[in-house]
Amino acid sequence: MTMKVLFTQNVKNVALVGDVKDVKPGYARNFLFPKNLAKPATEGALKEVELLKKKRLEQEAATKKQAEEMVGLFDGVVLDITEEASESGNLYAAINEERIVKELADKKLNIKPEQVNIAEPIKKVGEHEVEVELHSEVKTKIKINVSRPEPTELTK
Repeated sequence: MTMKVLFTQNVKNVALVGDVKDVKPGYARNFLFPKNLAKPATEGALKEVELLKKKRLEQEAATKKQAEEMVGLFDGVVLDITEEASESGNLYAAINEERIVKELADKKLNIKPEQVNIAEPIKKVGEHEVEVELHSEVKTKIKINVSRPEPTELTK
């Protein structure tokens, strides 16, 4: 058994604003409706669909244009990260999306962790290439050089 709902916000991997989809009633009642992500697809709500879709398409076009302009800012970006590691080059603390976002923010490049596409956190010293998704259709790559700190007199 399913029920028709109108999505009022984007829900990742489910639907975009203005989409009308069949979902399980429990999912709608317990998740979508309380968080104002969707509402029942009534006659009045269905009339609202066209307006929502038009607004979404305009916003999507503006976001894509902005992302295309941002690609230039990421060209040639190299993050040099120094992290404690074993003799064999294994990091003691893996470098995840949040750390990459923080390092980019230090260079005045602000993105969200979900825009960084890495299969798993970086766990080895060396050069790594990471994809940054500025928009669903606009992606770029950055280089990350991970190195161990130089030994000091105290650590020798």
